[in-house]
Amino acid sequence: MQPKLSIISHYYNHPEMVQNQIAYWEALPDSFLSQVEFILVDDCSERTPAIRPTKLNLKVYRVITDLPWNQAGARNLGAFNASGEWALYFDIDQRFYAEPMAAVIANLDRLDKMGMYYLKIKELIDITVNKPLDFHPNSFLVNLAMFKQHAMYDEDFVGHYGYEDLYMPKVWEKHGGKRALLNDAVFFEDMGFGTTNLNRDLSRNLALAQKKMAEGYQRPVGILRFEWEQIDISNGYGL
Repeated sequence: MQPKLSIISHYYNHPEMVQNQIAYWEALPDSFLSQVEFILVDDCSERTPAIRPTKLNLKVYRVITDLPWNQAGARNLGAFNASGEWALYFDIDQRFYAEPMAAVIANLDRLDKMGMYYLKIKELIDITVNKPLDFHPNSFLVNLAMFKQHAMYDEDFVGHYGYEDLYMPKVWEKHGGKRALLNDAVFFEDMGFGTTNLNRDLSRNLALAQKKMAEGYQRPVGILRFEWEQIDISNGYGL
């Protein structure tokens, strides 16, 4: 049976974050788990998590090609392999609350399929301006068929830091999509974690985003420009 929701995240190194998420998901009620699938994308990590056999409907993919800042490709890979009607995207250092998310699943049929819905997060601070954020830009709910048709991430940004997550919603809106905060419920908490010691120079991708905006927010072409594989976790992985 097709899951109602594909829950998608990706990671680079820090296997403990992945293991913590899986343990949290395994403790969720069966009534919730029966309606969802989980998709994890390993973005060519140097250190990978050990994953034991699980009751979860969990699929794990690994990017083989070592590309810097490949968030766009990793998120596209998740969408490409997802089978749910809707997709929930979030970073691996965010954790969703099961109760409000279950209410969303029960009401997915009422949502606009051309809506990209952001979800409130608890006590998140934007460290660039030291101000609180109501939602994280990488945590959103979207109809998967519409997302594949009208958006996806532009992999021209891969190799350098930033702007793929800000540019994608603009493409979505340009091609008929809408963006909105889902409701006043708090859906996520931030786990207070971030990868350090990485080059976060924005200059190249800022110039690229400005160029693409001037050209009219064209839909991306050529997704999944890298080698990847599905990891068999049926008997455990990395144990």
